[in-house]
Amino acid sequence: MPATRPAFPDTTTPEFQAEALAEANAFRAKHHAPPLVLDPELNAYAQARATSRSEQEDLQAGHTDLRKGTGENIFWGGGSGALAGSDAVKSWYDEIAAYDFAAAQFNGASGHFTQLVWKGSTKVGIGRASGQGSQYFETYIVFVFEPPGNMQGAFAENVLPA
Repeated sequence: MPATRPAFPDTTTPEFQAEALAEANAFRAKHHAPPLVLDPELNAYAQARATSRSEQEDLQAGHTDLRKGTGENIFWGGGSGALAGSDAVKSWYDEIAAYDFAAAQFNGASGHFTQLVWKGSTKVGIGRASGQGSQYFETYIVFVFEPPGNMQGAFAENVLPA
């Protein structure tokens, strides 16, 4: 297991969540998916996930220990300050370039995109942890989704072309 470090502080704010949610829902609308609704319990879970992910450098913690029945997108970025939710959402959406709508199946290079626009996911929790890492000021942004997306055999009806 990679070395751990103290977790970064919670830098989630209502403004951050609103901005991230608006960006996510704008992309979802392009793909005929209903808007996600922020869920308080999922927000708390997403924040706990962001904090725990920050205990390891970069994205080494991955999706370990994700609870059953929940989908997750994780973003890591380094810079001079805490990154915005739109930075994460845009990076996930940009994976559309790797998704084959005709094949309509899971692809590791587009998994964040497909979860983001997954029609069947209706609730989301959004959390952020950030702080000074060994080289950069680091930001971890986590979205947790329910019901989860990226379910085998369900891509054609859940990931629709724009």
